[in-house]
Amino acid sequence: MIGTTLQHRYRLDAELGRGGMGTVYRAHDSLLDRPVAVKVLSSTTLGTEGRARLLREARATARLNHPGIMAVHDAGEENGAPYIVMELLHGQTLRQLSTPGFAQTIAIGRAICAALEHAHAAGVVHRDLKPENVMVLSGGSAEREARIKLMDFGLAFTSDAARLTHDGAFIGTANYVAPEIIEGQTATAASDLYAVGVMLYELLAGRPPFVGDSLMAILSQHLYAPVVPPSTYQPSVPDALDSLIVKLLSKRPEDRPASAAEVRRALEQLDQTSALVALPDRFVPLSALDRIARGRLIGREHELAEARAVWQQAASGEGCVLLISGEPGIGKTRFARELTAQARVTGGQVLFGECHAEGMLPYGPITEMLHTRCCQPGAPPMPDLTASILADLITIAPELRANFPPVPPNP
Repeated sequence: MIGTTLQHRYRLDAELGRGGMGTVYRAHDSLLDRPVAVKVLSSTTLGTEGRARLLREARATARLNHPGIMAVHDAGEENGAPYIVMELLHGQTLRQLSTPGFAQTIAIGRAICAALEHAHAAGVVHRDLKPENVMVLSGGSAEREARIKLMDFGLAFTSDAARLTHDGAFIGTANYVAPEIIEGQTATAASDLYAVGVMLYELLAGRPPFVGDSLMAILSQHLYAPVVPPSTYQPSVPDALDSLIVKLLSKRPEDRPASAAEVRRALEQLDQTSALVALPDRFVPLSALDRIARGRLIGREHELAEARAVWQQAASGEGCVLLISGEPGIGKTRFARELTAQARVTGGQVLFGECHAEGMLPYGPITEMLHTRCCQPGAPPMPDLTASILADLITIAPELRANFPPVPPNP
């Protein structure tokens, strides 16, 4: 597309980078005679709804005005492909930055939190914070200051479902994704703070808190594994910072700091006269004991493989039932959670229903799942069903009647 002019205004001059969702170009804005960056996204990846959502979020992000957030100048579509026009930045991403010392790490953390504080106050959540989306600009002190810009703010992915169904697109984000996102919940400010915790951990310890040889191994640790404090790998990390990062990496959003402002203040209170920390050049290998401590299922590889095969069969359109049985305490619940995480990551919808030995209405779990599927805000539309199936569903769960057209009673 180099040489193409979008909307008779933005001439694409050179490619700056390419990713799973699109390509970034250096461009020239002929109307205002200035250099800009233009991200052209893949229309086939987003779909109609995704394109509309992207443009809405671009407009929301354009209203943000903060020195730590990349400015969005314009957005539109060209031949069905959406594009975002942004300020052109010069610097290094946090991923490209050479190993920072302790003071610079704290300064970067403060700057990121200051930008998040502004965005969250405006109701905008990033959703995909990671080192590649943090640009460290030139001009600040190498030790005590950090000029950063958060990129792709609020635009990270307009369709979480699209990201989850493409392992290749998701794997780059897996190290920084909050547990609630893996479980299919909506991203919130707390989800951004979790990613901040991961990035601070990685800057200090020289490795992310959770590593694994597969996407599922990493996601499973986010969900279940306890956090090994960064001081385990870098003993010079102060206790106060150790505790803050562990709190940021809490599994439950409500257990994390209440806001980006709280994290920023905590970082400001840290002793800025501490000696610089020399970070390791490579990750410390995991021992077998460390892997167990991180919550990986041990000795269930065969059962997991069999269960995943059943899920793949169901995903292809063949209805299946998988029964998990065993003595209390052997890990049935954990096994089921591992399988549901796999289903969510590959685009499945997971519904839960409970039944008990006493005091349960017939079909209670099924009614509970149907109610979740049909009646919760934001639930996707139900597929077309025959009249006989609809009648049976409404017999089991009468409250669903409002979600469907009038159905004659069964003969």
